[in-house]
Amino acid sequence: MHEDLISRPMIMFGGKGGVGKTTCSAATALQLSSAGLNTLIVTSDTTPSLSDIFEEEIGDSIRSIEKRLDAVEISNEAILIKWKKKFGPDFYEILSHLIDVEGLDSESRHQLLDYIGSAPSLKEETMLDLILDLAETGKYDRIVWDTAPAGETLNLLNMPEYIRKHLSAGSRVFKGLDKIGKKIIGKRSIAQIMDEWIAASERISRYIHMRSAFILVASPEALVVKQARRVVEILRGYHITLHGMIINRVIKNPDSQSLMTLQTAQETYLADLINLANGLPVAMLPFSIKEIKGKKALKEAGEGLIEKLKLQE
Repeated sequence: MHEDLISRPMIMFGGKGGVGKTTCSAATALQLSSAGLNTLIVTSDTTPSLSDIFEEEIGDSIRSIEKRLDAVEISNEAILIKWKKKFGPDFYEILSHLIDVEGLDSESRHQLLDYIGSAPSLKEETMLDLILDLAETGKYDRIVWDTAPAGETLNLLNMPEYIRKHLSAGSRVFKGLDKIGKKIIGKRSIAQIMDEWIAASERISRYIHMRSAFILVASPEALVVKQARRVVEILRGYHITLHGMIINRVIKNPDSQSLMTLQTAQETYLADLINLANGLPVAMLPFSIKEIKGKKALKEAGEGLIEKLKLQE
């Protein structure tokens, strides 16, 4: 039995760079919106291509690109602004009791927060928090998340657990200081602030595990199959739901000798990917010489996609 997608409104698309992940997620988002579901497509790729694929300027502010379909490209600048607003005051409060922050000029204080906020773990945690905030607005029936290439995404999915363990250790240290009467902050101790961060991290982790489903995008190639196996294994280790797979660039009805040769080479890899899916929904998209760009081309490429992936109740 497939997972109840009503309880899993966020659909993550992941896979090796270059397999057509953004194209597949965009085509799926268009189909979901056409089926009457209010849909948001989000990309967190550091080199976003949603604007190119939809042939519309999107950027880091949510904008409507079709009836029932909104889109946003989350930039590094947007992540830093979010971090400063949500976590900056806490860091400033802690730092003010550890160094002479007030002695710094205004520009130096901003540069200090920028430097702290650019740390990979904080940046990634903040990005997850931002995406989760969008998912919890209640405005959308589906959030389609076009994630970064596989390696970055898997590190990202492990980030809440990593941060939670790291903060838990730090929190215990500062609680120990508090107990012997060495209060560092007036109303809130450092330990209390860190406990709040742990709670925020746990909120993200719960959502990813209980409210999201993962679609693996692959193509019938040796290196892609190898990485797909690794992705499935890691997802299983993280207890993240793999809902299905899109196999992109499958050669059908070859009209040349070179394509016939390539089709033969694909057969083994196709079998490997289908076996890897292990009974989960699989959708195949045909190989196309033309670049798929624009809403019309995306709709044609993704025809029947949500039915094949069982993304519609």
